[in-house]
Amino acid sequence: MLNELKRLIEASTRITLMTHRNPDLDSLASALLFRDYLNELGKLSCLTNNCTADKEAKQVLSRLGIELNCTQTCTCSDLTILFDVANKVQLGVEICQGSRVVVFDHHEVRGIRGDLEFIDPESPSTIEVVISVLRELGYAPSELMAKLALAAILSETNRFSRATQGTFETVTWLLKVSGVNYKDALALLVRELDESAKIALVKGSIRLIPYRAGSMIVCVTNVNAYEGLVAGKLLDIGCDAAFVVSDHGDELRIAARSRLINVAMVLSKIAEELGGEGGGHEGAGMLVTKVKQPYIKVLNLIVSSLENMLGEKLREIK
Repeated sequence: MLNELKRLIEASTRITLMTHRNPDLDSLASALLFRDYLNELGKLSCLTNNCTADKEAKQVLSRLGIELNCTQTCTCSDLTILFDVANKVQLGVEICQGSRVVVFDHHEVRGIRGDLEFIDPESPSTIEVVISVLRELGYAPSELMAKLALAAILSETNRFSRATQGTFETVTWLLKVSGVNYKDALALLVRELDESAKIALVKGSIRLIPYRAGSMIVCVTNVNAYEGLVAGKLLDIGCDAAFVVSDHGDELRIAARSRLINVAMVLSKIAEELGGEGGGHEGAGMLVTKVKQPYIKVLNLIVSSLENMLGEKLREIK
């Protein structure tokens, strides 16, 4: 596949790099690292998303002094490369007809495919998949880009709590080839929550409904924003699986996190009922749908889907 990727890059006069909407650090760093590689080759590329990033990604890019230099739309390219995109709803824009598509991802449950795919469901992050390919292509990141990549790995693995042997091998390589200081990369992620994030965490905690399935604690709640942040924090306070429903006006989202069950599979089943698209990997996933439903109906769908998967009733903890 590497030879085919090189052939596609060499044959392309312009290349479009796409992340998912409101990209996190994993998606954005993957695209920026690949853009850096293309720049070294002298290849023209265009980075497109909705020209925003989540809070953590914005903070890291600002602290590193890296310009995003993205656009709302790119002119149609010969080649389109997707980073950390599991379905078309996450993408938010159309891929130009006739463009060859290459996918870099770590999501096993998918609703979008490519002509060439570098997908590793065992990898906890997309950036590790990208680095593995770039290494084979002879790319060595600068200290700046290595620091960005290391920060993305730390973020996506939750400070190595979801790391694999491959993660540590990748980190060792980054440290060796770039001379980057690990403590500096870690400092990039130190974050003070703004008022709206704090409010979302408090509301999510107040509205939380806990369930028990055997020895597993499942938590379901709803907020108006920061659903991914809230889901992650619920694991920190003792939930084994967390589902956070969020109403974003024109769409409904469910963010899920777990250390014990495959939440991407659960979201995929719920998506069939809600008419949306759900994707992700075993420990983290997101569902997005334009079909608005009352929260109580979504809550019941989450519970029933989990009961079907686990083969037992969920009992609400009073």
